[in-house]
Amino acid sequence: MSLACGIDLGSLRTPAYVAWLSHRNFRLDMYVPSPERPLPSLGRGPPPAAYFGIDAPQGLPARGASVREADREAGTPTKKLPADRDELARSKLYRGLIEAGIEVFWSVYERRLGHIPGLAGGAEWPVVFETYPRYVIRQLWPGLDIPSKRREPRRYVDAVWGRITSLGYHCSGVITPTVDQVDAMVCALAAGACLEDGGWR
Repeated sequence: MSLACGIDLGSLRTPAYVAWLSHRNFRLDMYVPSPERPLPSLGRGPPPAAYFGIDAPQGLPARGASVREADREAGTPTKKLPADRDELARSKLYRGLIEAGIEVFWSVYERRLGHIPGLAGGAEWPVVFETYPRYVIRQLWPGLDIPSKRREPRRYVDAVWGRITSLGYHCSGVITPTVDQVDAMVCALAAGACLEDGGWR
């Protein structure tokens, strides 16, 4: 498999933005995630990518904790997550995203549709992992003052998309992508880096 895939997840009721990446070429898509269809596919058949980078939390904090170490290190806006599914059901902030992430990752694991780093069992391929676009952007361009995608969406797109294309990446038919499409492409860059490194175990 030579494809990498990035997914900007929203909720289980809204379309997720998808960026397929092969040989520095992006192909954009959308799908509505569900426990029955946690990953996107190209036509019929199983998901074709070797690595899926998903912008969504794959789980809740460890018992007794209110924050995950991954969120602390990446500087995500989800500083405090619900302790369990009951608390999540009562939560308002980021509930759709958190719920979607948990359901997608759990479905991939439970149905053996992929390998989730850090969890024993599951299928060997594809590798499905959590990522966070702003963290990836900071790794790629450490000096970049990242514009707010909510307050300045155009500046965010111009800054990030401009740097992606300067690395030689293309997306046929797309002149100016949306914020969500850019985030999906950044997630795909993370997945592509895993693919180029020859594996992540």
